[in-house]
Amino acid sequence: MSEEEYESDNSEINYSKKRKMFSSTDEEKETFTMWHEPIAKQPNLMSFTSPSGFIIENLNISSNVAIETCYEQFVPDTLFEEIAEQTNLYASQQLQNKSSQRLCKWTLTNKNEIKKFFGLILWMGLVRLPSLHLYWSHDPAYIQTFPKKVMSRNRFELLLRMLHFADNKKNDGSSRLYEIQPLIDTLGITFKKYFNPTEDICINEALIPFNNYIIFGQYLKKEHNICGINIFKLCCEPGYTYAFLVYIGKIIKKNNTMPPEIVMSLCKDLFDKGHTLYTNDLYTSVELAERLIDKNIHLVGTLNSNQWNLPQQVISKKLKPWESIANENEKGITVLKWKDKRDILLLSTKHSSQLVNVKRRLEQKLKPQIVVDYNRGKAAADLSDLMRAYYPLRRSLKWYKKLAFEFLLNIAVMNSIILYKNITKKNITINEFRKQLALYLTGSSNGDIPSSSIATTIKQIRHKLEKKPGKVSKMRKYCKLCYEESAAKYGREIARKTTKQVATFCNTCEGQPFLCLPCFNKMH
Repeated sequence: MSEEEYESDNSEINYSKKRKMFSSTDEEKETFTMWHEPIAKQPNLMSFTSPSGFIIENLNISSNVAIETCYEQFVPDTLFEEIAEQTNLYASQQLQNKSSQRLCKWTLTNKNEIKKFFGLILWMGLVRLPSLHLYWSHDPAYIQTFPKKVMSRNRFELLLRMLHFADNKKNDGSSRLYEIQPLIDTLGITFKKYFNPTEDICINEALIPFNNYIIFGQYLKKEHNICGINIFKLCCEPGYTYAFLVYIGKIIKKNNTMPPEIVMSLCKDLFDKGHTLYTNDLYTSVELAERLIDKNIHLVGTLNSNQWNLPQQVISKKLKPWESIANENEKGITVLKWKDKRDILLLSTKHSSQLVNVKRRLEQKLKPQIVVDYNRGKAAADLSDLMRAYYPLRRSLKWYKKLAFEFLLNIAVMNSIILYKNITKKNITINEFRKQLALYLTGSSNGDIPSSSIATTIKQIRHKLEKKPGKVSKMRKYCKLCYEESAAKYGREIARKTTKQVATFCNTCEGQPFLCLPCFNKMH
C-alpha cells in the first residue's frame, strides 16, 4: 500500500478525545450550508452492481482446501524468505558493531525456522502465561512441553531480538514505516487481489498498545506513559479487511482535515462503484459526505455535534425517548437526531427521515431507517474486532515488530479464516483455526503434543548426577561412556584395566548408568 506524506505530531493525545486533533480549516468554513425540512431528495448515485466476495479465479483452490493453504494466499512463503534474509543481514551487522555472549551464539536462520517462530507466537496467543520465559519454565504450575519441542528459549529470544524486515542501512529517513514497509506492501496487494468488497463497507480502527515512546504514537494514559499505534482498516462483511493504513502523523495538506484523507485513501480503489460507507463520529462530516458523493459512494455515520456546519435546529432540539428530528441540505445530505436511552446524531447521503417498525420489548415502535442500516453496516467492524488476540511479549519490543505481529497473526489470520469458511462451508471456531495454523507453522501435529503428566515430564527433563549411598570402594563401577569408548578403541580387556570407576550415576536415565562428571555433561 502506498504511503501518504506525514509531518511530526509530538503532542500527547488522549485517545478518548482524539477527534479534537482533526479540525476544519477556515478555508472550509467559507461555504455556509443551508438546512431545511426533509424532502427525501437524496443524491442520485449509481447503483451497486459490482461482483462481491472472493475472486475464485485468482485463488485457484479447491473446496477441500487446507487451513495453511488459505493462510499462504495472503502470507506467501516468499515473504518468510525475505524476513529470514533481512534477519540474517541485521544479525551480521550487529555482530560487526558489537558482540556479547548471547549474540556470538547466533547462527543463520531460514524460512522454515522463521515460520516456526511465528507459529510459536501464534500458539502463545492461545495458551496465555504471564511472562515469556514461563513457556520454558520447569515450574509445575507453568510447565509447557510444546515450546521446548519447537525451539529452545535462547534461540527464540535471539530470533525475537534479531527479527527484521528491511535493511536499516538503506533507510534514507523519507518514510517512518521503512522498517515494516515490505510487509505492508505485500499484504496490501494480497488482501485486494483475492476479494471484491460487498456493497456495505466500513472504517474500523485497531490500536496496538506500545509502552515506549514513539513519535507517531497516540497516548492513552499520560500519567502511565502508555501509548498506541493506530491502524485504520477498511472492512466489509463478514469482517474481511480489504485495505489498511497506519497512522504516522498529520498529513501535509492545505486543508489539514485528517479523517477525510484517511477515508479517501482507504477507498481509492472503490470509487464509482456504488458502495455505501459506514463510519463513526471520528470520520463523519458534511465535507467528507460531499467528497464521497462526487466519487459515487454513499456515507452513513454517527456525528460529533461540535462540528461547525450542522443544523442547529437539530442539534439543540430536546427529544423524548424514541423521538427524532432531521434536516437536509441542498445536496440531499440528511442530519438526524434520535433518542433511545441517549441522543444519537447521524448523517446520511442515502436516507431521509424515514421510520420503520421494530420490535422492542414485545411491542412495535418506530425507529429511523438510518439507525437500523447503520447498526447493520457496522457489524463488519465488530466481527473484525473479535479476531484480536493477546501475545505475552515483553514491553521493550520494537514498534515495527508489534505491527508485524498484528499484520501477520491477527489481520492476515482473520482474512484466512473467512476464506476457509467461505470455500469449505465449514463452521470452524477461531481458536481451532489458530491452533491448526500454529501446528502447521511450527511443523507439528496433534500427535506431537505429549499427554504425559507433569510429574513424568519433570522427571524426564531434570537429569541429576547422584552419588550411590554406601562405602565408595564397594559402590564404584565403570563409567558407562568411558568404558564404551575405550572398548571400541582397544578392546574390552584393556578397557577393564584402564577405565576409571565412579560412584556417581544418573537416576533419571534408563538403567541408571554410572557416569563421571564429563560424560554426564556430554550426555545431557
